[in-house]
Amino acid sequence: MSSSSESLAAADHGATSDEETQCAVREDLKTMSFEEIMKLKEQLGAKVYKEAVLGSKSVKRKQPKSKVELKRLNKNRPREISSKRQVPFLGAELRVERKKEAELRDPRFDEKSGVYDIDTFKQNYQFVTKIRDKEVDRLKKRLDHVQDDEEKLKIKHTMQRLVNKNVEDKRWHIKQNLLREERKEIQKAHDEGRQPHYVTKQERRARELVAQFEQLKDTGKLSKHLEKRRKKNAAKDRKRISIE
Repeated sequence: MSSSSESLAAADHGATSDEETQCAVREDLKTMSFEEIMKLKEQLGAKVYKEAVLGSKSVKRKQPKSKVELKRLNKNRPREISSKRQVPFLGAELRVERKKEAELRDPRFDEKSGVYDIDTFKQNYQFVTKIRDKEVDRLKKRLDHVQDDEEKLKIKHTMQRLVNKNVEDKRWHIKQNLLREERKEIQKAHDEGRQPHYVTKQERRARELVAQFEQLKDTGKLSKHLEKRRKKNAAKDRKRISIE
């Protein structure tokens, strides 16, 4: 215990620079218990103990470099910055992580969404028609309890817009069904070796009207539709007569 203390004390005064002294200290520490080594370390301090046993020199802290005063010709001119700067690696600016902005795109005009197929779209969203019918029924019930004239006008406008949208969708489906039947007839005529009959716009319009009347008759709305058409035509006639 005394020999190791003397060796370490000598290390504190700069005598541990020799390798022989460090080897002697290590040999003395081998015969000491762990508890004795810890007590010795507490007495001398961790820095002295480390230098004596491991032979490590204290590392001097680097002093911060003093700022270079940039010169300028006079006070009205800017200071000149040194051109001795490291050139950035090629493409380093491209590797800077940037916050990815949300990409806004219109699926109707974006190639990522594929080709727009109106038939598939109408078939997939055909359930929207039922939703509009339910919304019209809900607005009718609400209209009975509204007293404000302006609010009533808004509700009627909304109802009419939903009804018109459903009527437009139904007409589209009727038109597509007629076009499919026309194609089948043309293909059948080609297969049988006959000259196919190509339907004109006037004939196609007449078929669409017949199909619409048949649908109204099946749903029980034909009389209501005819009455609405009669009032509309009468209003047109009165307007035309007043102008003349």
